[in-house]
Amino acid sequence: MSISTIMRLLNTHSLKLESFGGDKPIPPYAILSHTWGKTEDEVTFQEMTAEDRSVAEGKAGYKKIKSACQYAKKYNFKYIWIDSCCINKESSAELSEAINSMYAYYEDAQVCYVYLEEAKHDASNLKKCRCQWFTRGWTLQELLAPSYVVFLAPSYVVSREQEWQMIGTRYSLADVVSAITSIPVSVFRDGDFDKFSVAQKMSWAALRQTSRPEDMAYCLLGIFRVSMSPIYGEGGARAFMRLHQEIINISDDRSIFAWVAPHGENEPRGLLARSPAEFRWSSEVQASEADDIGDTSFSFGNNGLRIHLPLVPVEPVSAVVSETAKTQRSANLLRRWSRVSAADTEPSYPVGTIFSAPLHCCSERNLETGFAVYLQKVAGERYVRCRPEELAIIPAASRQPDICQVVVKENPGISRKVKNDHNATRLSIRNTTPSVFLSRDGHLENNLSTVPDPDKDKEVQGMKETLVNVNYWSDINMGRGTWPVAHLKYRCLKYEFLVELGFKCDVGSLRFAMRPYSTPASLWKDNDDPCRDWMVMKHPLMGAGFVSVAYHMTGDETVRILEVRYVGPDKAKLLPISRALLQPQEEEKEEEEEEKPFRLGFMVPSMIREKVESNFFGRTHEPKVFHLTDVFPPDFFGKEYTGQTYVDMSALEERARFRVLTYTAPSNTNPKDTSPTCVYVVIGFHKSKAWMDIVVSTDSPKLLWESYCDKGSRAPTRIQCNPDATPLVLTAKITRSLKRPNFTGNVKERNSLQLGSHVLSVKYFMTPQ
Repeated sequence: MSISTIMRLLNTHSLKLESFGGDKPIPPYAILSHTWGKTEDEVTFQEMTAEDRSVAEGKAGYKKIKSACQYAKKYNFKYIWIDSCCINKESSAELSEAINSMYAYYEDAQVCYVYLEEAKHDASNLKKCRCQWFTRGWTLQELLAPSYVVFLAPSYVVSREQEWQMIGTRYSLADVVSAITSIPVSVFRDGDFDKFSVAQKMSWAALRQTSRPEDMAYCLLGIFRVSMSPIYGEGGARAFMRLHQEIINISDDRSIFAWVAPHGENEPRGLLARSPAEFRWSSEVQASEADDIGDTSFSFGNNGLRIHLPLVPVEPVSAVVSETAKTQRSANLLRRWSRVSAADTEPSYPVGTIFSAPLHCCSERNLETGFAVYLQKVAGERYVRCRPEELAIIPAASRQPDICQVVVKENPGISRKVKNDHNATRLSIRNTTPSVFLSRDGHLENNLSTVPDPDKDKEVQGMKETLVNVNYWSDINMGRGTWPVAHLKYRCLKYEFLVELGFKCDVGSLRFAMRPYSTPASLWKDNDDPCRDWMVMKHPLMGAGFVSVAYHMTGDETVRILEVRYVGPDKAKLLPISRALLQPQEEEKEEEEEEKPFRLGFMVPSMIREKVESNFFGRTHEPKVFHLTDVFPPDFFGKEYTGQTYVDMSALEERARFRVLTYTAPSNTNPKDTSPTCVYVVIGFHKSKAWMDIVVSTDSPKLLWESYCDKGSRAPTRIQCNPDATPLVLTAKITRSLKRPNFTGNVKERNSLQLGSHVLSVKYFMTPQ
């Protein structure tokens, strides 16, 4: 049996490894996604297969393995896959195979359990606790590949064996996970990310890290459906370049060139990025339009990357956008420059000429705009990418009706696998709270099944279990747009509610909804997505807490489990950011609205450095540096980058769409230095116009923010929408000094690729009295 056919799984009962593949089919299994602690704390394959397990059992990672098996066993999984102990990393061949198969392991699993060690049993803490899981490179594919993802956290219950408890699922926490990862919510709804461009998928990995630099490329293999041999020691940049080459072999999407070098790096480059971090602002770059390009092919040679690009000379450099727009409006010039012509028909430009090269990638934010890189001619047909810190925003290229040569492409990848419920014949309804009970008058429509007498329920792992048989047939025509429905009537305290189970026969999909007993039945449409992760739903009880129903995959493909649980008002925290906690009618309304993936916001400096000039004697002093230390109101969608911070505005109400940024500097050690050590920068939008103000004050950020509200003393400043600010920071002490401190700032609309819509710049300097 070749190594490519072997998969090791851990038996959840015996905690022994078993091999499958070939004549021994791989059984249904769960899979664990987690962050590693110290390498020496994780249990290896050798330690797990040793006759004497004392070494393994003495490690911290062994408790994690036992807890994972205990949780999987709770839902009838006999096997689980855990990367730390199921791969023999001492075998280079097996390690290489595992790296290229990792995505498939997670995709084929019945369910993925994500263990967030730092999280509490509360979804509202996911971002506050800064779980490392959301920052690691390998966990990106572990989030995207499985059909079902369940987030778990320590229960913190005092017991001999630590148990894990469910926080939520990828679907129920879609908004929270999207805010943390910058991945669009739609990916977590339908699981389809193949529709996104190469640049967009790269941007999801931009802020993630791996222990070894090469893994930053290897962890993306499955997401882009490519394979390559790992070569540890080659370096992260070289591994990432090899990944680019593999992607280019199956894709002609030119968004792969839509990257921006780190802040301050302006040396000439090639067309390939060196890491996913250089795609940090590329989340809006759509895939290139092949119809606008003509010849879409590009290839590697021993002298570099060969590609057909329209070249628009930049004369002068400051007129890039207008010159590009004028050139692209000329169909004749565009046709001539967008394909390789004979040398005598091409204009000749001297060495050193700088060109704007449109990539034919539109912006999701505005389809009328596109992006271009800057190329500089160095000799003959040879060019380098100059000004790599910029990706220019230009008017989108005109569409040309020319007849082009037809090229038939092979399918670059296999479509995503999605689990269904074709084989499910029984529902195990488990009641975890005695105060919630199933009434006798539950029934099912269309004679699909019968509900057993609740008095005959049995105990399963301390929970009351009701078994419901599911009988449905794909050849029965139930009518377009209909779902056969089962009504299970529950009572909790004085409230009655229904759990409605729906069965979509043609695709073999189960789904459910909850509603008060007195309200009309849910309207399930025929085109409702059968692949949704309907694993958690909460039903509020008018201030008395809520009842939740969780839908679980199991190790038995014929059984699905619904867990019913009551949460009292002291623990019921209805999170406004989670769609799973919305009222059904509100959720339906929100889902009908078009998703807006790009938001109003500012890129602001993470620090303000004093501009120092030498005095008459040529001496200078150490510049004062103000660091961004606080944003008020707190920004859930904010992102930190090297030297820059994204501050979001779209999540705020329109009447108060502004925030206070606090910049602080170290305390003055020189008693003669009376310059300020704290400055507030206020930025926002009023009727879609950007404005700013700079204030030196002893007020708290909250009081300062309130002063800009409608009834505040500084409300006129907000209404005037001034994009520039120069505060008066003179005090009695400062005016007696030889120099006085000055702040100036402005906000303007972006003109190159970045997050948000506007840019803030602030300067600090001292001037003579």
